[in-house]
Amino acid sequence: MQQKHKGLLWILIWCLTFTCGVSTSKFLSASTSNFGLFCVRYLSGMMFFMPFLLPKLAQLSKVKSSIWLHLARAACIGVSSLLTYQTYRNLPLAIATSIGFTGPLLAASLGMFLLKEKPTPAKIIALTLGYTGVLFIVQPTYAPLNIYILTGLGSCILAGLANTLARKLSQRDPALMIMLTSTLTLGCIGLIGFFTLSETLNNHDLKLLLLVGLFGSFSQFAYIKAVSHAEVSFVAPFEYTRLLIAVPIGYFVFTEVVNQGQIFGMLLIVVGSLYLSKKS
Repeated sequence: MQQKHKGLLWILIWCLTFTCGVSTSKFLSASTSNFGLFCVRYLSGMMFFMPFLLPKLAQLSKVKSSIWLHLARAACIGVSSLLTYQTYRNLPLAIATSIGFTGPLLAASLGMFLLKEKPTPAKIIALTLGYTGVLFIVQPTYAPLNIYILTGLGSCILAGLANTLARKLSQRDPALMIMLTSTLTLGCIGLIGFFTLSETLNNHDLKLLLLVGLFGSFSQFAYIKAVSHAEVSFVAPFEYTRLLIAVPIGYFVFTEVVNQGQIFGMLLIVVGSLYLSKKS
């Protein structure tokens, strides 16, 4: 099997495991907080990656970038995750997935403002398509703005900011070092938070939380494997197959229905993001 085909296989596994993880979170009872979900997710992640990361711990002393930049990136990832779970637990799966696709568009916007990247015609076209798609999904003319769409967009903004910080950090530190600092930071927060949670988790929710953590950790592993076998520019367009998984799960498992305008908005976001990926 060629390397790029291995990359394709792993990115499809990522799509499946990520979607299964956020879908599982929708079965949690309302009494289980998103912070409890966050703690189990990142505690599981730290335990999952510990065998790979332990030999690299000594390299932490060789960090060249400001540790505050690393911590800022970890904070962006953590808060983004909280908002992501809030969004997926309260919005139809297909809509929440589509909102998540605005991440590359928001990252491009942040790159222009924070890193002074040139606003090329391709970026302007892609951003116009993507943000128009968001308007079709939100449909502000017909209903009040859904707060969970805002949390979804907020999650994407923070994820885009985390990616922007990663690009800045990568100028001085290797990718493994960047991943190590965020995994340890969020894992330690998850460990402390799990043992200080004031809420009582029932056995049913605890099993679901562990399943979400397993899906989340393996999806991160699958993405790393995907980009290790093939270039990001090759695997990135296949991330949008998540929508092909999310729509049937939402319809058959959660009886969620989206209207024609929202479907059109989803397509605009996908087209805009794919166009940006191709031109980049």
